[in-house]
Amino acid sequence: MEGFDDDEWAEMQDLYINHTSKELKKISENLNLESIDFIRTFGHNIKGSGGMYGFDEVTQIGLQIEIAAKAKDLDTILSNLEDLESFLQSKR
Repeated sequence: MEGFDDDEWAEMQDLYINHTSKELKKISENLNLESIDFIRTFGHNIKGSGGMYGFDEVTQIGLQIEIAAKAKDLDTILSNLEDLESFLQSKR
C-alpha cells in the first residue's frame, strides 16, 4: 500500500487478520438465525476490506457470506466461515 514500508504493511495485515479472526470466533460461537444480520454485516464488511489489505480471497468469501446470510442459508455460511478460518490461519 502506498505510503507504507514493507514492515508497516505487514503489521497492518497482521492487525487485520487478528481482528477478523476475533470477529469470526464470535460468529462461529453464536451461529444461528438470530445472528443473521450480524453475519450479513460481517460478510459485507470483509467483502469491502479484504482487498484493501491485499486479501482478495477474503473479499470473495465475504461476498459469499453476505449472499448466504441474505438467503438465511446457515450451511453455506458455515462452509464459508470454515474457508475464511483456513485462509486466516494460513496467513499467521
